[in-house]
Amino acid sequence: MDIQYLMRQAKKLEKAMADAKEKLTEVVVEADSGGGLVKVTMNGRCEVTKLSIDPRALGEGTGAPDLAMLEDLVTAAVNAAAEKARAAADEHMQKATGGIKIPGIAG
Repeated sequence: MDIQYLMRQAKKLEKAMADAKEKLTEVVVEADSGGGLVKVTMNGRCEVTKLSIDPRALGEGTGAPDLAMLEDLVTAAVNAAAEKARAAADEHMQKATGGIKIPGIAG
């Protein structure tokens, strides 16, 4: 094998991975909990970009809000979104690397 060829291929792969990592902010996933009472939008870097809470989750019209329930709903929605974001980021990076699995690259 030609070592120069391998070095060029490695550089191409390195650039493709860097470009793909940059574009992870463009990967968007959404998740919800409580039947849509809490919705989370997250990018491929697992950064929350939007959090929506339906007023019904605040106990509107029923007195004091159930904070423990709301905390559980937010936690569940964020965790579900993070799982989806990691999967989407892994898929995005797999495409960028031509299917080569490189440990620790995505998410």
